[in-house]
Amino acid sequence: MKNISLFCLLFLSFKVLAIDYGIDRLWQVEVQSKLVGKRLAVLTHAAGQDKNGLHLIDILFKNYNLKKIFAPEHGLRTLADEWVQDGTDESTGLPVISLYKRSTKAPSPKDLENIDAIVIDLQDVGVRYYTYFSTIAEVMKASAPLNVEIILLDRPNLLGGERLEGKVLDSSLAGGFTSYHTVPTRHGMTLGELSLMINSEKQMGVKLTIIPVMGWERENQIQNLDRPWIAPSPALIEINQVGLYAIWGSLENFNLAVGRGKTNELAFKVLGAPWISEEESKLLAHELNQLGLSSVTFSPFSWNVSRAIYNGQVAHGVWLHWNGEEVRTDEFTYKVSSTLVRLFKNRLNVENMSHRTYGSVTMVNAIKNGIEWETYKKVIDPELELFKVRRKPFLLY
Repeated sequence: MKNISLFCLLFLSFKVLAIDYGIDRLWQVEVQSKLVGKRLAVLTHAAGQDKNGLHLIDILFKNYNLKKIFAPEHGLRTLADEWVQDGTDESTGLPVISLYKRSTKAPSPKDLENIDAIVIDLQDVGVRYYTYFSTIAEVMKASAPLNVEIILLDRPNLLGGERLEGKVLDSSLAGGFTSYHTVPTRHGMTLGELSLMINSEKQMGVKLTIIPVMGWERENQIQNLDRPWIAPSPALIEINQVGLYAIWGSLENFNLAVGRGKTNELAFKVLGAPWISEEESKLLAHELNQLGLSSVTFSPFSWNVSRAIYNGQVAHGVWLHWNGEEVRTDEFTYKVSSTLVRLFKNRLNVENMSHRTYGSVTMVNAIKNGIEWETYKKVIDPELELFKVRRKPFLLY
């Protein structure tokens, strides 16, 4: 195996730290020993590259006994925004099995035949409703009874590992693809830590090996990368869109456009609809600016929608100006949602507010009924303190 450079720089919260992701550690003898002699499958996507630009599939195919490839939502090349079908990888000729089909989101026992271990490397974005952890959990559940090992190459949480925000998911809502486990919206955990948690709390019994990140500290949030940003999903083409997605990605449940388009340069920077007038967009910007949200301001904005809801129409709404500093994401979601309901209740599809995305039936009802944020915050904050204690045994950093 080619020697991989030991030195890697990431700008984290204005500090420069040397960091190796799990995939960057494949040169280490102790990591190699976990792969040699095993019939391997891999679960990854376009972002599954090391700091030198080598893709995990190429590394495993050239140096180990790689048998098949599993692909998550958006497909192996992270280009799809619809159900993904099985296929064949052009560079290796190996079968690619989609774990995002209408019929199933988990590997079948047949898919796992003659496999000893599944190597996983996925770029997560640190919020509960992003689906890659759900895919990992489904793979773990399918692997456990067949004694297939899970080897997860961990990555930093891009939002940091200390701040917890949002409603801890009601247990009655758990198990959904965007609401798999009872964690807060912003959970502050890596995929490796989440996997350890669910393996224990759900008593899955899977043999789970985590290859930790080296050099990452929980308080660090990634501001700039030494390696090129590779979109983990089609709409997150810039790293700052990860923060924007955390701030108001949950508002996609409404009949509102959020900037998704053919090129996605506006994704999660804007919010609006054709049924909002230009004058109403000015009112909306004014009302949102009165909320006192830190680190953000709003201005009226109109754009031509080029994909998804309202494709081909002109939407009027607001542009979100975010200075990159901390935003309490649950406060933002709650106050902006409440403002939208108050201003546009007769035209906004309020009935489509997702209990699973917001994390609770009570939170959705509180927003609908005009309950103030400071009142509902008293429900959220004690839960977050309890979760902080609950997650502690599974933290790696």
